[in-house]
Amino acid sequence: MRLSQLSLSLLAAGAAVARADDLPVVEIATPSGQMKYDRPVITAKPGSQIKLVFRNNDEMPHNIVFCRPLAGENDKGMGVALDAWKLAEKGMEMGWIPKDHPRIWAHSKLVEAHKVEEMVLKVPDEPGIYPYVCTFPGHAMAMNGQLRVAAAGPGFDDVSFRLYLGDWSELPDFSKLKPHREGPLPAKLVDIQLEGMTEHFGLVFEGTVTAPEDGNYRFLLASDDGSRLFVDGNQVIDHNGIHPSNDVRNEGVALKAGPHRVRLEYFEGAGQEELYLAWAGPKFSETALSKSIHPSRRTGGDDGGQRQEPGMALIPKDGEALIYRNFIAGASPRGIAVGYPNGVNVVFDAGRFSLPLIWRGAFLDARQHWTDRGAGEIQPLGFGTVQLTGDRVGLAQLNDSTAKWPDGAPRAEGIQFLGYQLDAKRFPTFRYRMGEALVTDRIDPAGDYKTSDERLTRTVTLAHAPADLHLRVAAGSFKEDGGKWVLNGAVKIGVEGGSVLLRNGGELIVQPALVNGAGKVTVSMEWLNR
Repeated sequence: MRLSQLSLSLLAAGAAVARADDLPVVEIATPSGQMKYDRPVITAKPGSQIKLVFRNNDEMPHNIVFCRPLAGENDKGMGVALDAWKLAEKGMEMGWIPKDHPRIWAHSKLVEAHKVEEMVLKVPDEPGIYPYVCTFPGHAMAMNGQLRVAAAGPGFDDVSFRLYLGDWSELPDFSKLKPHREGPLPAKLVDIQLEGMTEHFGLVFEGTVTAPEDGNYRFLLASDDGSRLFVDGNQVIDHNGIHPSNDVRNEGVALKAGPHRVRLEYFEGAGQEELYLAWAGPKFSETALSKSIHPSRRTGGDDGGQRQEPGMALIPKDGEALIYRNFIAGASPRGIAVGYPNGVNVVFDAGRFSLPLIWRGAFLDARQHWTDRGAGEIQPLGFGTVQLTGDRVGLAQLNDSTAKWPDGAPRAEGIQFLGYQLDAKRFPTFRYRMGEALVTDRIDPAGDYKTSDERLTRTVTLAHAPADLHLRVAAGSFKEDGGKWVLNGAVKIGVEGGSVLLRNGGELIVQPALVNGAGKVTVSMEWLNR
């Protein structure tokens, strides 16, 4: 093992080089045969130096390339990897590192199988999320991670708890209940592990945080089960009900410099229990106010986090689509995820006839559903994730174009899911009935993630459909662009086969053109951030 000469040169202009033996050590390894880094997240303080030990335990060569973030999108370093793949026959001799690439600020060599490289890194001065990625061709979809550069903020000045016993499906009115136990928390961190209980209890935490200066602050909250956060008596986050802790809610609050009262209510029904609370300010990054660290924030390093368990990456192969039916973040419990072989991925919501989610690159990691109790929703594994329709139904009969679009229960009333049919490539066509109407829904992908031109066409066909039937394509912030619509600056959408209406500036719907109750609507989608 030796220190990378490249990494030492990166320090020359910015700060004096500390002795490598005196620096905090961060190790990242590549588990054999798993095509990923064993640490998806590491953290460091702005402007600090760290010694990185990169161990390649795999049977093929890998590198690790640290990238500057892409404005407006977390591409997980995929843009840098795509540029590296363009090196073609020169790639191996250059270690698959594009020379003088504006986004690359540090990198290893191409490390051979079962070899180790050590690097000294000067961490960027600017707080933020800096992706790292393996740029060897084909590896980047699964081999990526994040360096989170964060200056820690202040914690609680004081915090106390009140513990209640009860079996609830939503937060009770704690003011009408008698506490089982109460007192201060000496560690000044929110903690739900007070008496070893795992179900049927509730907690109220109250404490003080001090804002260092006037400005906009963000509070972050995740819980299993329900929780509710108040700052200075005002409700900031409401995450009530029975649910897993996958979703980290965050909301902004304008605070004056000085102390502010925080109240957090929480209950646990049954099963897994978790509570994560944090805040971020104008001059400090996300800082935990709870003893428990959310899994998405765990570094696997010196701060007591945990290493990532070996994954179970689901990878479409042999030109065929891969279908996964389970709990997917962003869809109802009847979500059906489909990964196509060109790197296009979607989720169909069978209960609502909607397409709530699309993304690029890697498909899913099913490890969470096959370990321990298999609980919770899994997140997309790739990048370029776009939320399309939210939790509303995709089809509805409207008396006129201004009528309110119906809410979306997990099983939408009047919409019957009839299953799906697979073609020779195992591409599914979903089938529905709505009253007398028969509807099919199909995705045809095009392009390829390797050439960064992946896109899709959604085709909805109708038979025996009523004239007032409407299709909800997407919702969000739109800008018109040459007869098409750009959604949230991320994807361009085109619609054919009906009258298109952008309602209230944030809901794109189409009334299909029908002949004797039959019609076809095609929706094209292409990502803009390549």
